[in-house]
Amino acid sequence: MTRPCADMTVAITGASAGIGAALALALATAGARLALCARRTDKLAEILALVTAATPGPDAGRRHWSCRADVAEPADCAAFIAGAERHFDAPIDTLVCNAGYGLARTVADTTPADWDRILRTNLLGTTECIRAALPAMRRAPIRAGWRGQVMIVSSGLARRGKPDGGAYSATKAAQLSVAEALRVELADERIAVTSVHPITTTTEFIAAATAVGQRPWARYRGQPEQSAEQVASAMLRAIQQPRAEVWPHGGSRWALSFGTLWPEFVDRYLLKRRRSDDPPPGH
Repeated sequence: MTRPCADMTVAITGASAGIGAALALALATAGARLALCARRTDKLAEILALVTAATPGPDAGRRHWSCRADVAEPADCAAFIAGAERHFDAPIDTLVCNAGYGLARTVADTTPADWDRILRTNLLGTTECIRAALPAMRRAPIRAGWRGQVMIVSSGLARRGKPDGGAYSATKAAQLSVAEALRVELADERIAVTSVHPITTTTEFIAAATAVGQRPWARYRGQPEQSAEQVASAMLRAIQQPRAEVWPHGGSRWALSFGTLWPEFVDRYLLKRRRSDDPPPGH
């Protein structure tokens, strides 16, 4: 059965830009009610105005709600979920755990402070929002076959760690493990769990990862890329008809599955690309 987006309540973390913003716009156009959070209040206000303008009907200005939240703080996660439930006087139908950031740094150069920050944001920011949302979601009536849905925006790197991005890859693999466990744990309660695995996406993510890590986030020549809108479109379909995993770039799933069978081959390939694409020492 297809879950209708009209009047569905969807909560999105990291909604101020990139995939989160693109998904918010797609859902608003489809008639969903949105709860949005992000750290940057100026960007959040911009996307709230855009989704309001994209929302059909005369009450567009009252259909959406937003608040500032840093998902690295458990109290902010709880406050965001509680605020959304209070504003809409209803459980969240779909929780999209999208907030996160990259770190362009080798594993050897990743400090304990780096690990703490990226794990708190990318992993615990996911699990704390889920923990806060599940009690009300579990009490919701079944509609179109489901009580609710948890959607975790992981990455293609969940299946294969990226050189010079090991910490980020580790958080994405951890998100996938959480999704795989939750799918079985919540199956009898009719709560769908979906993990999303984009490849390189044309957003501000790479510039931010480079700035945080203070080294270039490697983009190998000829590697495929996709737009935030392409990812959002695939996510929208998986909200309407929940599935276990979403791979917006179909070929990446098979390529990364190959890599799990022949890891040494992929090691050699990545080492060759890294050597050829890296700038000479001192540059």
